[in-house]
Amino acid sequence: MVKPFYNPPSLMTKQLRSALLIRKLTGWTKLPWWATQAGKIFQIAAGCQGIGCFGYPVHPVWEVTAKCNLTCDHCHARGNEAQYADELTTEEGKTRVIDPLADVGDFKSLIFSGGEPLVREDLFDLVAHSKKRGFYPIMATNATLITSTVAEKLKKTGLLGIAASIDSMSDGTHDAFRKLPGALKQAKEGIANAAAEGMYIQINITVSKINKNELQDIVRYADDLRAHVILLYQFIPSGRGLESAELELTTEEFREEILEAGSLQKSLHPVIAPVGLPEYWALLNVKNNSGKTSDVLRGCVCGNGMFYIKPNGDVWPCAFVPVSGGNLRHKTPKEIWEGAEPFTSLRDRDNLKGICHDCSQRQVCGGCRARALAHTGDLFAEDSRCPLTPQERLVG
Repeated sequence: MVKPFYNPPSLMTKQLRSALLIRKLTGWTKLPWWATQAGKIFQIAAGCQGIGCFGYPVHPVWEVTAKCNLTCDHCHARGNEAQYADELTTEEGKTRVIDPLADVGDFKSLIFSGGEPLVREDLFDLVAHSKKRGFYPIMATNATLITSTVAEKLKKTGLLGIAASIDSMSDGTHDAFRKLPGALKQAKEGIANAAAEGMYIQINITVSKINKNELQDIVRYADDLRAHVILLYQFIPSGRGLESAELELTTEEFREEILEAGSLQKSLHPVIAPVGLPEYWALLNVKNNSGKTSDVLRGCVCGNGMFYIKPNGDVWPCAFVPVSGGNLRHKTPKEIWEGAEPFTSLRDRDNLKGICHDCSQRQVCGGCRARALAHTGDLFAEDSRCPLTPQERLVG
């Protein structure tokens, strides 16, 4: 069985320190409201060892299927192309994924992702099994398939919440990006159905040149929903995104986004956490002269906070880093997490190169490993789109 989120108690202390640090870095005024949601927050952040890319390390994510009802331009999983004919079966999912994941002491939550998880018929069975083993299950979804009946069923299986994707408040923009007319309307209805069941709500936004000027509108929608967290995914040229690489933001645009998001955070109820932009924490840290914060600011979690399981059992250190540390049909999660490459090398930031190696914020940032790989072919290369100035990189 997975140990509960309050074991050891030091994890909850780190979660509290993380929230207080966000208040210090951004002037966040809604911490008292967030505290009223502690019952949900502590379970969702189960095992949280601080703040980092993807919100909170450490956690496993299982891409249960590459199949999807949408064909989004940016999809790292190339959803709806069904390229995995050898997806793990229901039995393998239980005995090769869920059960042995419980043997890894760092893992307490489990995110079911895709593709679209709800197109997999045994999803409810898999979620229920993970709950039975003691995991705190969450589902990453496009939300278009969450009817009121589905939401009720998910709640009964033990699902604690959803992370739903919204890329624009304009039907035309969102639907074109997702390749389905009515996708935004259906997603908003699905999110509302999950919220009606009392679930944790997280809004995922993929920021690109298409919607970078809409950030405030989407964030305000999430705030009105009283979502708990907003993940700002950066468009990274991986998966199907390789075919639209021109959508990636520039160094200057990354900096503008960081400053805008940090400013918006002050009056928001949910917490903003960028994905693929660990420099967010570094820049805010420098500007506020916060000193040593690496005990909770973790930056890039590639290999040191993310355990990403592909539909066929391959394990990647990040959803955007197609480098396998092994396959769960042949190795246990514990073997891969504790001793496989590239996981072990990624945990030593002395292995980073260029400006990332020399930066005073190396431990709270580390640069985006996925972007470094996409641009150079080297997982340990510097993040060439780092938005910090040379002077800011010296502040420590």
